[in-house]
Amino acid sequence: MRQRRKTRFFHHLQENIKVYLFVFIFFTAGIIAGSLSVYWLAAEQVEELNQVFFSFVDYLSGQKPLNQMLILKQSLLQNGLFLLLLWLCGNLFFGFIFVLGAMFYRGFTIGFTVGFLAQQNGLAGVMFAAAAVLPQNLLFVPAAVVAAAFAFSFSWLLFCRRFGGRQNFAYGESLLQYTFVLVLAGVFFVAGSLVETMVAPVFMRLTVSLL
Repeated sequence: MRQRRKTRFFHHLQENIKVYLFVFIFFTAGIIAGSLSVYWLAAEQVEELNQVFFSFVDYLSGQKPLNQMLILKQSLLQNGLFLLLLWLCGNLFFGFIFVLGAMFYRGFTIGFTVGFLAQQNGLAGVMFAAAAVLPQNLLFVPAAVVAAAFAFSFSWLLFCRRFGGRQNFAYGESLLQYTFVLVLAGVFFVAGSLVETMVAPVFMRLTVSLL
C-alpha cells in the first residue's frame, strides 16, 4: 500500500512538475518584487512603519505576554480566506490567472517584510525577520504551492473543457478530489498557524535584543 502511494505520488509529480514550477516561479517573483518595493517607499512611509515595528519590539523586550488567541484567530482567518480564494478560483475556467496572482501576492508580503527589516536593520533585521517569518512558512509555503498547483490545474481543465472541446472530464469526481487536496492543505495551514502562535514569538524574543 505504501509503495503504491509513493508510486502514485511520483507519477503525479512527474505529470504536473511544470505546473508546480510555474506556481513556484510566481511565488518567488512575488518575494523579489516585495523586497525591491521597499526601496520605493516614501520617507514618511518608512518612518511610520518603523514606529509600528519598534513599538512591537519594545513590547517584546518588556517580556509582556502576547495575546496568543488573537494571533491564532487572525492567522487562521487569513490563511482560511487564502485557501478559500484558491478553491473558488479553481472552480472558474479563468481562475488560474487569479491563482497565480494570489501566489504572487503571498510571496510579495513575505519579500516586503524581510526586505524592509533587512534594509532598516541590516543583519539583525534579517535574523529577526527569519525568526518571525521562517518557522510557520516551512509549513505554509509547501501547502500553498500544492494547493495553488491543484487549483491552477483544475481551473485549466475547466478552461480546456469550455474552449478546447475536451468532453471526457468527470467533473464531480475531479471536484471531490480537488476539494480533498485543499482540505488536506488546510490541515498544514492550521499547523502553521499554531507554529506562528506558539513558536515564532519565542524566536522573536530571542533575537529582539539584536535590534
